[in-house]
Amino acid sequence: MEPAVRLSLRDRHFQVRVLKPILRAYALGYLSSLTPKLLTYVRRLRSQDWSVKQKLQELARVLAGPLRVNSFPTFCAALVGGSTLFPVLLYRIYASVAQGDIQISQQVNRLIRFVTTFLSAWISFDLLNKNRSITRQELRARRLSRGQDDPGEELADTLERPHPVLVGRTMDLTIFTVTRAVDVIACMAWSRWARRRKAQNRWTIIESYIPGLADAGVFATSAAVVMWAWFYLPERLPRTYEKWISEIAKVDTRLIEALRRARRGTFVYGKDTGQAPLLESMCRDFGWPEIWGDPSKTIPIPCEMVHMGCGPNCEIHAVSRFARTFKIACATYIPLQIILRLRKMRDPAVLRRAISEGAQSSAFLATFVSLFYYAVCLSRTRIGPKVFDAKTVTPLMWDSGLCVGAGCLMCGWSVLVEQARKRQELALFVAPRAAATVLPRLYEKKYQHREHIAFAVSAAILLTCLRERPSLVRGVFGRITNSVLN
Repeated sequence: MEPAVRLSLRDRHFQVRVLKPILRAYALGYLSSLTPKLLTYVRRLRSQDWSVKQKLQELARVLAGPLRVNSFPTFCAALVGGSTLFPVLLYRIYASVAQGDIQISQQVNRLIRFVTTFLSAWISFDLLNKNRSITRQELRARRLSRGQDDPGEELADTLERPHPVLVGRTMDLTIFTVTRAVDVIACMAWSRWARRRKAQNRWTIIESYIPGLADAGVFATSAAVVMWAWFYLPERLPRTYEKWISEIAKVDTRLIEALRRARRGTFVYGKDTGQAPLLESMCRDFGWPEIWGDPSKTIPIPCEMVHMGCGPNCEIHAVSRFARTFKIACATYIPLQIILRLRKMRDPAVLRRAISEGAQSSAFLATFVSLFYYAVCLSRTRIGPKVFDAKTVTPLMWDSGLCVGAGCLMCGWSVLVEQARKRQELALFVAPRAAATVLPRLYEKKYQHREHIAFAVSAAILLTCLRERPSLVRGVFGRITNSVLN
């Protein structure tokens, strides 16, 4: 006989337990919405010459902002509340018919949870998107803020229409939810397959490494997409993410622009297309011969220019990149690890672990950067031209995308330096951002039903799993949402 769920709806303690997740969800949504706005407010205090009254008014506006009906905190409360209260409502109706306590099989209970969570996700999505279309003026302002003065995106044709109604403010949330739901389904399938293999006594030691390698593969693929977007489609990345990658990469913007122009076909080797001044100014700044910056005379761009002052040797440049990035990363990661363990810092072993994990994370980031640059050099000047004939794969082909592609494909495998549990977190962090660079950021309202369905189904999968098998929702997100719901 299948296990049953026994429920007494007259239990006051049970009623309190039903309301707690809703309040927790609202509080978490409010804090997640308020924190970035509060940080922006603090930064503005330093640059704005406000009176005390203006400061208080601005602070009140920031604090009251997330309290709107169609805000993120309300969305969180509605999503959790619907998935919690809708089943109770159904149970209450059934209990009134049955005239007493009720018993429901586990499978029926699971189905009820999925359907009611789907409905609450559907309603919550509508609530969050209520009166939140994007006008032509908002879109133009957004593009100008990124320094774009021509409609070179997928929305160029949409902008030419009379009055396009655009939506997509919740795309990041939908992509995140879908990515997490796919991860849950993959974990569920792997768990069943592993159980069957072990029951048949066919489990091998190699199979135990598959989940870790799968996480590394997801991260490497996602990192490749993100890095490619950073080079050639920076407008598809969040502004803060793009800025962070630029700070870590520490490369002259003129060199990046030359590679972008090579891909667009305006920077051409062996022809005078008027692009020489771009890199000639860089040559003057670094003390190199100006002829190196002229694509009509120098084919290809010397690797020493890519090394930016580290000399002509590619290996020395890679080691130098590793050392510099490691130093910068240690200054961030080690103090962060110490802060996270501050309450237990009396134990010397805790301090050693904090330093060790901080150094390991720093080594991962340093390896990421050095692998990217070294793969670029190997492909364009060291190995690539020796493997492929220059007439088959020309220097321009290498510099118009192939060398950057090689760097993108290689850099993500640096995640193998990290611990297995952190590989999982990194993969789940980067995958939604990679998906966001491929999918359209904004789209016409007539296609919103696709996002609506994707979000509702994914949210139903996630919340049902969190109720039934919370261990399948991995990482920090799984632990936080599990603490909210259960």
